[in-house]
Amino acid sequence: MSQNLVKLRRNAADAGPHDDALQRLKDVMHERRTITAEDVRAVAAASHQPEAAVYGVATFYGDLGTRPRGRTRVKVCRGTACFAAAGDAPLRWMEDALAVPLDGITDDGALSLEATYCLGRCHDGPAVEVEGVVHGAMTQVRAEALAVALAEDVTPAPTGDAVPRFEVHGGPAIVLERLALPIDATDLAVARAHGVFDGLALALRERTPADVLAEVDRAQLRGRGGAGFPTASKWRFTAEHARTAGTAFVVCNADEGDPGSYIDKHLMERDPFAVLEGMALGAYAIGATKGYVYVRSEYPWSAPSLRRAVEAARAAGLLGASVLGSAFSFDVEVVEGAGSYVCGEETALLRSLEGLRGMVTARPPFPAEKGLFGRPTVVNNVETLANVGWIVRHGGAAYAALGHGKSRGTKAVCLNERFVRPGVYEVPFGVPLRTVLVDLGGGMKTGRPIKAVQVGGPLGGILPDALLDTLLGFDELDAVGALLGHGGVVAWDDAVDVRDIAEHLFAFCDAESCGKCFPCRIGGRRGLEIVRRLKLPRPESAMEADVALLTDLCETMKLGSLCAHGGAIPIPIASLLVHFRDEMTGGLR
Repeated sequence: MSQNLVKLRRNAADAGPHDDALQRLKDVMHERRTITAEDVRAVAAASHQPEAAVYGVATFYGDLGTRPRGRTRVKVCRGTACFAAAGDAPLRWMEDALAVPLDGITDDGALSLEATYCLGRCHDGPAVEVEGVVHGAMTQVRAEALAVALAEDVTPAPTGDAVPRFEVHGGPAIVLERLALPIDATDLAVARAHGVFDGLALALRERTPADVLAEVDRAQLRGRGGAGFPTASKWRFTAEHARTAGTAFVVCNADEGDPGSYIDKHLMERDPFAVLEGMALGAYAIGATKGYVYVRSEYPWSAPSLRRAVEAARAAGLLGASVLGSAFSFDVEVVEGAGSYVCGEETALLRSLEGLRGMVTARPPFPAEKGLFGRPTVVNNVETLANVGWIVRHGGAAYAALGHGKSRGTKAVCLNERFVRPGVYEVPFGVPLRTVLVDLGGGMKTGRPIKAVQVGGPLGGILPDALLDTLLGFDELDAVGALLGHGGVVAWDDAVDVRDIAEHLFAFCDAESCGKCFPCRIGGRRGLEIVRRLKLPRPESAMEADVALLTDLCETMKLGSLCAHGGAIPIPIASLLVHFRDEMTGGLR
């Protein structure tokens, strides 16, 4: 069905991410705070889609819906980092302060209360968003003050520290090349004075597309947003298909939804030209002329920052026709999502870019062959692309000289609010996790010992203190049942009940499943029910049966799910059963 819809969209005269069902529905929701049956019919006619398909879009995304929302929408972050900071207390604070239940709306329609994953304030959570303004370091007192301001129709000042610390240790600054400096890299002149677009200028002046691809290959750059697939291989596959297809796209996956990770957010907001340069170099290497940045709506400042950067780069001849006076043309469009974690998966992201439900599709074919609108498409995340300009300027060999084993270069590691010194630390691959967490992050700010550490977002394994000497690297973390992913770290001290972590993870899986495959759609709900039962006092035989059932369920989800959302949630659950089995099972051995 989705492929037929894609064909309809591609054949429509006005087809494009700037004018589709999703964008039209977002406009309706923004104006009227609900989507009616009449709205669905009107959007279906305008976007050349069946009404059922448009209704599916309207009911899929968290920002949309047929249920009325308030003129002011208050969203409480329930991501893992905010959960680690205060559990479910922030939701209770806001419910009490606003006198509105979760998913409720005031009688006059002035205000509604919702939950979201994740606002990217992992370094100073808990976080609450009110109409594009994110408030960090939320407390009960601040929740009450926020409610008073909203009741008086006063725009409340943001709380917390919107900008985390950025530090570089053990190697050169690559990802944090400008973020770690006291400069405004959103100013094009300032950014260019500090190296941005030098790599693109060098490539257009002295290098062929094959040369650029070869440098990225020599660098051994791997994707920084998931499984760590070699970037050069992805580009090469796309370039081969682009030669026969005639059209190719570069898509920046800026839907960084992994709670605990926020490096992409700050690259987009504070160093956006680095992302655009990486996209342009990728386009030059594969033969693309158009790129899209798909930005998560939970980062309300990111899309505006990127759009300003695109306009400035275009005006300076760094994007658009004849880039820097060369024969190479490449332009970028920034598209904002509508609230869906699973759209961070590349096939779901591409469907969302096409204005459809963000549903995962089976592979093959891979996006490199048939991606956006059926054309060859390379999809890289923000941090991956932010490395490319440095690699072209300094050479792939210089980049590959950093790191360890099959993990080359550096990694920006994000530490959550529970640390003494939360923030983003760029280190070469190969340093022990303990070095980052204790020597740089200062350990737990409670002064208590680290009990559990999740690396790589909600789908990453959870490690005990005994495994924190594991080296930071793709293969090294995989060997101990963990996952590098975006490199976000969420840690808990020894006061946490690990069964609460398991319940939180399954609740997240259940809430954010796209619903396409039943192992994930049903498995998330069944897993949530099981771990909740594990918290209750019950006969030993019942506990043993549930542990066996949970193990079987995780195996089914791992093998049967279409994507990592359902397929990888067993990773942290399995690690909890291995490393904290006594606590998970109420004393069973």
